[in-house]
Amino acid sequence: MGELRCFVSDFAAQMPYAPVPEMVRAFNQVLQRIFAQAVIIPFRFPTIVESEDTLRQFVESRAAEYSGALKRLRNKVQMDVRIIFKAPENVNSSSSKSGREYLEGRWGRYQQAQSVMDEFRHVSNALAEEWIQRDTPSGIRSFALVDRSSLAVFLERIGRVVTPADISARVTGPWPPSEFVEITRG
Repeated sequence: MGELRCFVSDFAAQMPYAPVPEMVRAFNQVLQRIFAQAVIIPFRFPTIVESEDTLRQFVESRAAEYSGALKRLRNKVQMDVRIIFKAPENVNSSSSKSGREYLEGRWGRYQQAQSVMDEFRHVSNALAEEWIQRDTPSGIRSFALVDRSSLAVFLERIGRVVTPADISARVTGPWPPSEFVEITRG
């Protein structure tokens, strides 16, 4: 459809179905191969549509949004950063704590996780064009939008961040910049 390309699999032609883990692995391998060559907006696995016509109508109705997002995100990748604070080791003894003490301890661990995330942001300064942050029950999950040409330097800089023993930090990617796509879901 114009500049847009949509890659699909015909599951009916692939009967009997492969086990779900194999299907997920194959799906991600195809995404990574395409993403190595161009920016993509992946649908979540499994996205199932009734027919090719239904898919065509959906994409046509959002073609301007998809085209705009693809142009804005050209040569960009998404890096995922997860900061997890570990629960106190003596969980059984924490039952003697009051609710207030528990919440204060949890808040302190969250603030420590936020300090680590702030350090990731600081060292990557202009290399990450944008950050999106979400709090999770066990810490923080952030997404950095990075130009492909800056990826090696970005990774080298954030690799220098030292995390406290009770904080776990994991950086994964590069991924398609899905978190930075603002498309009306319908």
